[in-house]
Amino acid sequence: MDISKYDNTLDNAMFLTKIDNIFIMLYTSIMNRNLDRVDHRISDEVYAKYEKVVEELKNSKRIQMYGELNVKSSKIIDIEDKDDLIVTVKLVTRYLDYIVDEDYNYISGNKDNREEHSLILKFKKRKDAEKLEASRHCPTCGALMDISKTGKCSYCGSIFNTEDYDWVLIDINE
Repeated sequence: MDISKYDNTLDNAMFLTKIDNIFIMLYTSIMNRNLDRVDHRISDEVYAKYEKVVEELKNSKRIQMYGELNVKSSKIIDIEDKDDLIVTVKLVTRYLDYIVDEDYNYISGNKDNREEHSLILKFKKRKDAEKLEASRHCPTCGALMDISKTGKCSYCGSIFNTEDYDWVLIDINE
């Protein structure tokens, strides 16, 4: 399946690199117990799902660790061309999966051997999406933004809505 037939801004390798990076950002954000860095790359539904996870970790004074986190492989397995473009990706990742307390004392999980996990992720992009290059300014105050970092305007605090421009994670089956 060739993503460039549906989105001429990138090829399969570029798309899969973007997907891998969004996945890594999400899991790193869970470890940091702060979803700000990935907020603009995931849908509201995915954000709500992981916000609950982060809040549970904070309330229990625990930290989810994904040590040696990496993506082994990612492959496009379906492309739906409907009102929006929906791409389904199979992602194989490996990591240590364990919990520590806020002083980094081990509580539970596997901290010695990386385990392999197979995930199905779905990404959506609006067919009428504006070019991302034109979106480097805050939609609220007009200030220049670096959306690759946080997607949050450093001047007025508005969140950049990536859904209007680029691919956004809309579902993850763990």
